[in-house]
Amino acid sequence: MFAVLVLDHRLAFLFLAVLNLGAAVPLALGWARVLPEEPLPFGNADDSYARIRNIPSPDELRSKRRDPFAIVLLLCVTLSYACQFPGVPSDLGFGSIPTVIPYNTGGWIEFAVIWFLVAIPGIAMAYSFLRPNFLRVPLIVAGFLLLLLWLLGGPLREALETVS
Repeated sequence: MFAVLVLDHRLAFLFLAVLNLGAAVPLALGWARVLPEEPLPFGNADDSYARIRNIPSPDELRSKRRDPFAIVLLLCVTLSYACQFPGVPSDLGFGSIPTVIPYNTGGWIEFAVIWFLVAIPGIAMAYSFLRPNFLRVPLIVAGFLLLLLWLLGGPLREALETVS
């Protein structure tokens, strides 16, 4: 409410765009670390042989350095980011909090899913702080920016829609 009165619609658009693009960059870098690197299409024979010889074994790729829980957290944080795209109804679970807590099962499931999507960036950020892994920096930065996006997204969209 307060953002609607204070922010100009152009400034609200700028903040919303910076938050959306800023959260996309660490997610893309995280997925680039997870996915295997492809060989160059036209490499020299010596370079190709050296690269094949230096490829880590599958056991080494599954070592503690590649934490599978960090990959699951990256997937969940990416899903949380995708739910912040314009047009995705993210206020369904939040609309029922102040008025009436839903009594039916569908309402509780919807409420739990929305709050899971809000809480997972914080969980990923805390996990990366406490346990170093190969996705530490992307999860911390993306988690922080996604928490800001979930917190400030609604007021910024309202300020954007009220053009005077």
